[in-house]
Amino acid sequence: MECDIIVQARMSSTRMPGKILKPFFKTESILEVQIGNIQCLVGSVIIATSNNSADDVLENFANGKGAKVFRGDEQDVMSRFIEGSSADFIIRICSDNPFLDLLYLQKLIDNVEEGIDYVSYKDYEGTPAIRTHWGLFAELVKRSALEKAYMLTENDENKSFYREHVTNYIYENPQLFKVKLLDAPAEVFHRKDLRFTIDTPEDFENMQNLYEKMITSEDPFNLSLLVKYADEDLMIKEIMQQGINKFSK
Repeated sequence: MECDIIVQARMSSTRMPGKILKPFFKTESILEVQIGNIQCLVGSVIIATSNNSADDVLENFANGKGAKVFRGDEQDVMSRFIEGSSADFIIRICSDNPFLDLLYLQKLIDNVEEGIDYVSYKDYEGTPAIRTHWGLFAELVKRSALEKAYMLTENDENKSFYREHVTNYIYENPQLFKVKLLDAPAEVFHRKDLRFTIDTPEDFENMQNLYEKMITSEDPFNLSLLVKYADEDLMIKEIMQQGINKFSK
């Protein structure tokens, strides 16, 4: 199976511009943490960014890290995924998730079956992981499914929304696509109070604190430990809840 990893990235974040290249742990940025973790997996690692001059720095970053780069329309993110890879399947990663779990990324690949268009995780209510605050899981999507979604949304009243958010049209239309949503791991399956994604400076500092706890621990770096450390720190949980209350998914 031919599969590339595409990291969706831009510098002009509305809530925290430049967050993905800001030093996160010592001198490493979130993007450096991600790229370092995923380069051992299948296919090419491609940073898909925009043609905006503010994102020139991301092209330079990719070149320095041995990753490929594709640049396209800033708002039409779906087109960047379609044009940025020729592989049969694409793993979509958002660049503001420093705790992306590689074990469960590999399980997406392992769950590819005949005719599948989309594989990811869901919570106990059936909500796709990308629509939660977890920030722990990737999505695997067939490139031809993206092409089909692109064509079908051409005259849709929500065209700009679907083109920006890439996969929504696919998992919202299981009658048109073969969608497989795996149960998220037990540690988070029933948890709507956990937020490991980064949108704001408050999120950034909060996840810095949690990451430092994880990376300096003598215990193995895994999901159980991550949830344990989050639950044990009342300040971390409070800031998580503030973000959950403030931003809808």
